[in-house]
Amino acid sequence: MRGIRLGRAAWSAVALAVVLTGCGVPTGGAPSTIAPSDVPYGLASPSPTASPTAPPDAVGDTSRVHWISAEDTLVPRTREVSGASRRERLAYLLEQLAAGPSRGERDEQLSTALPPEVELSVTRLDDGTATIDLDALGQAPAGVATRRSVAQIVLTATSVPGVQSVLLQLAGEPVEAPLPSGELTASPLTARDYLSFTTPAPTVAVETAQPEPPAGPPPVEEGPAPPS
Repeated sequence: MRGIRLGRAAWSAVALAVVLTGCGVPTGGAPSTIAPSDVPYGLASPSPTASPTAPPDAVGDTSRVHWISAEDTLVPRTREVSGASRRERLAYLLEQLAAGPSRGERDEQLSTALPPEVELSVTRLDDGTATIDLDALGQAPAGVATRRSVAQIVLTATSVPGVQSVLLQLAGEPVEAPLPSGELTASPLTARDYLSFTTPAPTVAVETAQPEPPAGPPPVEEGPAPPS
């Protein structure tokens, strides 16, 4: 449609130029040819048609939020997200994460380590790294729950195509985030950093001492054989 509008505008300009310069198709006699030098610059050449430009991102995709299972592992659940840009789709997915598991997911004994009323917002998205701000934390989790909540955010955000890593902010200020080991880092966080939360902890086999069999009756001593 843009090319059509440009074409109409060009033809209107030609008509206006004809009226103002007194050139054009005469009312009588043989038609005369207008010299190219008498035509205003740009009006003699055809107007370029603008080619349609595709949006930088797809308008929808299937991404995943991550919840905590009864076995304390992080499990994904799909969400249909839509938006005009990758940033809008990421923001929508984070809203789903902040809202907590659905009723059906709670029936599956899925939960979240994120505190109630948490707000997750995307402040930047550059070169595949999303900066996510956490606000209105209320009662923030502590210990391993903190690490699980960060893992939920990172694994959820990086499930959006084109998002490879995450930086965290707290009320607009950059913060160091805990890795599964408890170590703090200011580097961008990737899904690989938190894969250990997606598998059950290995069970340690405990050897139990086997009870000794009960002692039998004492042996009977045989006396000397009787004389024959």
